[in-house]
Amino acid sequence: MSDLFPPAPTTLSLFDEPLLPVVRVIDTETAGQKLSEDAVIEIGSVDIDLATRAIFNPMRSFCDPGGAVINPHARKVHRITDAMLIGAPPFAEALKPFAGAPIYAAQRAEFDRSRLRLTGRWLCTHKLALRAFPALPAHGLQSLVKYVPLGLAPVAPLLAGEHPHRALYDAACTAVLLSVITAKLLPRCADVADFLERAERVSREPALLARFRFGRYKGVDLARVPDAYLEWLLREPGMDADTLFTARHHLRHRGIRGTRVLPAAATG
Repeated sequence: MSDLFPPAPTTLSLFDEPLLPVVRVIDTETAGQKLSEDAVIEIGSVDIDLATRAIFNPMRSFCDPGGAVINPHARKVHRITDAMLIGAPPFAEALKPFAGAPIYAAQRAEFDRSRLRLTGRWLCTHKLALRAFPALPAHGLQSLVKYVPLGLAPVAPLLAGEHPHRALYDAACTAVLLSVITAKLLPRCADVADFLERAERVSREPALLARFRFGRYKGVDLARVPDAYLEWLLREPGMDADTLFTARHHLRHRGIRGTRVLPAAATG
């Protein structure tokens, strides 16, 4: 586990700034278009205190799509109808209550951050779950609910009458996931501040995949993937960032960089 959640270098503050370990866990539902043409149509969030694991302050708002066309596939997933959006505030107005948190978390933080454009530190629970639970067969939110498994009793009132892929429902489930991830990884850290530093670094990096999603070794435990195949991935043009990052990670921890065996001192 040490190589899955290693320490992150930090710079000590010149000021005495007590850490408030409250994270705003947020989720968005959108029109399902590419980023330049997309529109947020629903925002949901809850806050979680990582010190106590208390989940509180639920918020939700529809947003006027501003003329963006809702993709039929996206509508089938979130089931938000045009009638539900009548009278919804413009996005900029709807966003105001959700702004101002020092730390945000989302299951696919790159997606939500790009749509919401909220400043602050961001944690990606998908990338963190890959580090905390690499052996699970899948790491989508509902797969994690099933396979971890996540006990949703603390947020049951928020889920009543809702369904997956609605903003508040997914935010509440993600908050429970973040609580469980914290319980799993925090014992490896000096304190909550150290956990957040590590978690933020992991969230900025590409995903460290548990298994490759394609090719000869699709679904195979990465410990069983040969060095030569990992090296081939690094040479193959057009390979995605997550695959490259994962291949480099495993080669590095086997003491290999490219085809060169590293000295024992360099492999730690």
